[in-house]
Amino acid sequence: MFWGGERLKDELGDLIDGYDVKRIDRAAYRLRVGGDVYVSPTGEPNDPRNKPKKPLGVGESFTIPAGQFGFILTEELIRVPQHAIAFISIRANYKFRGLVNVSGFHVDPHYEGKLLFSVFNAGPGAVHLSRGEECFLIWYASLDRPSVLQKKMGFKEIPSDLLGPIATGVESFAGLKSKIDENDKKLNERVATVEREQAVMKWASALVIGMMITFGLKECSLSRPAAAPTAAVLSGVPSPSPTTTPSPAASPSPALTPAPAVTPSPRSLPTTPSAAPSSQ
Repeated sequence: MFWGGERLKDELGDLIDGYDVKRIDRAAYRLRVGGDVYVSPTGEPNDPRNKPKKPLGVGESFTIPAGQFGFILTEELIRVPQHAIAFISIRANYKFRGLVNVSGFHVDPHYEGKLLFSVFNAGPGAVHLSRGEECFLIWYASLDRPSVLQKKMGFKEIPSDLLGPIATGVESFAGLKSKIDENDKKLNERVATVEREQAVMKWASALVIGMMITFGLKECSLSRPAAAPTAAVLSGVPSPSPTTTPSPAASPSPALTPAPAVTPSPRSLPTTPSAAPSSQ
């Protein structure tokens, strides 16, 4: 049978350290967020929320991002008698934000210590909490008969061995989106680099092909034999017209043509008569 509000007022003074009657909520008691919390890394680079476990000051706040786990230690140290069992949960207004209790739903008989809540944020946004916030509920129920059980000691702080599985980060939607964005950025940079390299290769190939064509044309022009003079070249030499009859005046004068030199023989030389003596 679950304990009602009146019995909680009678019993909880001895069962909960820091008990305050104002925190009795009908048949439950509201537990507060304590001074020791841990939130799993988001996987986003340079995220200030990626912090190790640390104690919280009075009224200090923290956030549990969407898709991340958190360990929250209660402010109160509780006891469960041997003849009772306790049940725990998160208050409804925090459930509506997406916060889910995944640590279990009951506290064993003869338990003593603080409670450690393992929570998961299944909502679309971050859940903000602070130390001293009345976030959890506990109910007590009587057993049909008490059991002789060894006392079960609870938590004083968050054990380090519980942090190993989630210390490397949880693949949440936010973390996956961050990785996709990062890979997309790297891919775009790689595509831009490849496009630049292809452009350089195209320009280099065009330059090499142009040089090869120019060199080939030059070699062909040097190895080709010389061609005969064309009619255009011969047309520059004047030729006599067949219809033109040269006139005698136009013919060259014999005096202008030098005759071959003839050496007279001695026999052909004329005999010059001596001059007659002049008369006195």
